[in-house]
Amino acid sequence: MSIPDSNHVMRHVFWNKLHKDENNKVLGILPQAFALRDIDEGSLSVNWVEHYEGSFNEQIEKTVQDIRIAVKVRPKSAFGVSTVIAVKEACKNTTKAIRVVYWPNLNNPSHTLIQHLPAEDLALLDALSKEAFTELIHNSDIPA
Repeated sequence: MSIPDSNHVMRHVFWNKLHKDENNKVLGILPQAFALRDIDEGSLSVNWVEHYEGSFNEQIEKTVQDIRIAVKVRPKSAFGVSTVIAVKEACKNTTKAIRVVYWPNLNNPSHTLIQHLPAEDLALLDALSKEAFTELIHNSDIPA
């Protein structure tokens, strides 16, 4: 199932993939946070925020809970949030149209994939970090 363009997706970002100033104040997300690994097979894991009902803040909290169950989230980690249309716009110059599809699994019911991402496209990684995933939520701001 494709995720509607107006909906949001969330990406877990480790501390070492966050862009910080000399005082360790987080300024944004580094492009490397969106780099594909060999095992990713052209798809980037994200989570669909509107999978859950409730206010947007409640949806964010429930999505963060999913990610915390699925992967080890450190206290200094953060979560980047983007609309699906912003992801598509950032990827518009790729050779194949990307798809954002709902892909749940047992431990992560809101799991979603951004499919058909080209590997090692530095301009694309930069666009995702600076144009799409511009909203940042700190893990410490979401209750346990």
